[in-house]
Amino acid sequence: MSEPPLKKKRTILDFFKGKGSKKDQKKTKGKESMATGAQYVPTGNSEIVGGSSNSKTVETESQNIASTSDSNAKGNTGKSDPIVIADSPEPTVIPESDHSDNEQHDDAMITDQQDNIVSVPEIESKKPSGRKDNSEAWKGLPMKVLNSSIGSKDTLGPLQRVDTNHHVLFKTPFVYDGFKPPQPFAQYKDKWDVYHVRMPCSNFSEYPTTGRDGKPKVRRRWEMIQEALLGDIPGPFELEEKILSYNSRYFGKWSFDVLHKFFIEHLADEERNHFFSHTLKKIATLALQLPHLCTAPIPLLRANKNFKVTLSQQQIACLLANAFFCTFPRRNAKSKNSEYNKFPNINFNSLYMGQPYQKKFEKLKCIIHYFNRIAKKMPCGSVTFHRQYIEHMPKWDEDGTSLKGLHVASEGTIEDDGLGMLQVDFANMYLGGGVLGSGCVQEEIRFLICPEMLISRLITECLNKNECLIMTGCERFSNYDGYASSFEWKETYVDKTPRDSWGRIKCEVVAIDALVIREYKSQFLPGMVKRELSKAYCGFVHLGSTSSSRLSAVCTGNWGCGAFGGDKQLKALIQLMAAAKAGRDLCYFTFDDEAIRDQIYAIHHYLTSNNVLGIGDLLKLIEQYRCNVLKKNKSGLRLYGYIRTVFDGGFDDTDGDSNESLELQRLAADNYDDFNIGSDEILDDIPSKGGNLQKQESLDYKAHTP
Repeated sequence: MSEPPLKKKRTILDFFKGKGSKKDQKKTKGKESMATGAQYVPTGNSEIVGGSSNSKTVETESQNIASTSDSNAKGNTGKSDPIVIADSPEPTVIPESDHSDNEQHDDAMITDQQDNIVSVPEIESKKPSGRKDNSEAWKGLPMKVLNSSIGSKDTLGPLQRVDTNHHVLFKTPFVYDGFKPPQPFAQYKDKWDVYHVRMPCSNFSEYPTTGRDGKPKVRRRWEMIQEALLGDIPGPFELEEKILSYNSRYFGKWSFDVLHKFFIEHLADEERNHFFSHTLKKIATLALQLPHLCTAPIPLLRANKNFKVTLSQQQIACLLANAFFCTFPRRNAKSKNSEYNKFPNINFNSLYMGQPYQKKFEKLKCIIHYFNRIAKKMPCGSVTFHRQYIEHMPKWDEDGTSLKGLHVASEGTIEDDGLGMLQVDFANMYLGGGVLGSGCVQEEIRFLICPEMLISRLITECLNKNECLIMTGCERFSNYDGYASSFEWKETYVDKTPRDSWGRIKCEVVAIDALVIREYKSQFLPGMVKRELSKAYCGFVHLGSTSSSRLSAVCTGNWGCGAFGGDKQLKALIQLMAAAKAGRDLCYFTFDDEAIRDQIYAIHHYLTSNNVLGIGDLLKLIEQYRCNVLKKNKSGLRLYGYIRTVFDGGFDDTDGDSNESLELQRLAADNYDDFNIGSDEILDDIPSKGGNLQKQESLDYKAHTP
């Protein structure tokens, strides 16, 4: 086993001396990585609430919704591969926040200054209960009557390169046969521009180094990568040196504490030796096949454009191998003016850095297990990433669409029980959230058990208000236990989901990012409600579909709740409305919350049987609730109760303040993209922390999404 060097020193020319490197090192002293530009850096890893004897310390989870309906339960499982270890978990420790590249964090605090109350949304620490046979933990329509893509006739035919908005990165026509992967184009073609991934094997990818004469010179970076990965790598310290040999600018800035601790202290000798003598060599060989497997330029999924990219699973594996070795150029800069500041980080350096705590060890197990599996048998299918953009949303205030069917359950998970449905990823606007950092909730966990989703971070610019990303065909490789701080890799998972004729697993996952709610009442403002409704609709609608009769149901849960601060009743109603407009039924898992299960079922039944209302009418009721209950601080009456009270009698003041209603209508107009909680025009009833908030770009959305 390798030993740590007595003294670190560069093996490549310290080319950056005199160009700000010392200054940069001072900035990063005591820090692993800094979020910059529009990215938010948290003040700490925990908050003490209230200061009383009932105060609660809550771990701050980065970049995703902490209380969601989706966590994994047991699926089709097999025995684990030798390299992946299921050690007994260490005692749960609340780690320091991990400030990784393009990683947004939030203190997850919701403040009501009228009552001088600070509340911290609870973060689940266990996975939800698995769905049991003959369980009665559900209400509404039976699962079997919900539309599903499983069993439906495959009408795709061979994959062809006919759609100008669909780029296929291998030879077509292609029909999946299960025996050989799609064939890449014979000759490598490079495009070094802002519209395509800048590849490490490009002739334009150069790096400063030094010649034998000691003078500075520039070398092709791919040559340096080849020299590093073709050499022997016996242990974690040598792996660190290899990665820094072609990333010398980050010498002293990148730490590899997690990597060292994982291999030296967390793994048994046999497992560590197996990784460095076998698995790592396979990953290196795969990474070096890049110019032979990914021969076509890879388009970036830029904002405000409908576009699809289809890659083979083999190509994705090769790209992930390069991410493992941190080879992608221009993806490490953190400046707000850097080329990729609106993209998530893709190189794995942020996974190797930070406090060496249990969650990151378990993440490494998931990643290593994936590579171990594909080294034994390379998958032969394909995966499509589709950025969906809707320029003009429906006129929600005038929409008369009524709610469709509902199945709601307290048991079950999206990935286990949403087979054949459109499954919702409770996303960060930067896809994958904190998957390569400290985050470990719904989105991060899904990306870990389905690592092919990580490639979305390579090609997808951060999502805007009317956009989503649909990932079709990502295979699942792992099963897991726990949630957030208790997450742990459990065992291998054999994905038996059928494939379509293009070789894609029949699994559609749509990433939609919710707003971060800092003041509870603000989420009921018309502009914010419509933003969430539009975002959900963008994810649920099937553009170009002529009939909704066979559209699969949406499988979702407590989207935008937990650390994002969303109200479960409001968010569930928004998703019901969005699904109805998209022509889909809704399958909703409540993460073991039986109370919200019963509440959602009751209001759905009420609004589809007793008082059938359209979307526009429901939006008016939400606004009335905000004016008549929240604004007037009438505690004890929640949204669903108010809706029933309005129709059943007992609530006199339903008109609200006419002047305020006019102001709200103005704010909720079609320009709600410019609606900022920090605006000088903010309503007086929305409190802020420490006085009036300063006007800035989208305080609740753009910059501060956790």
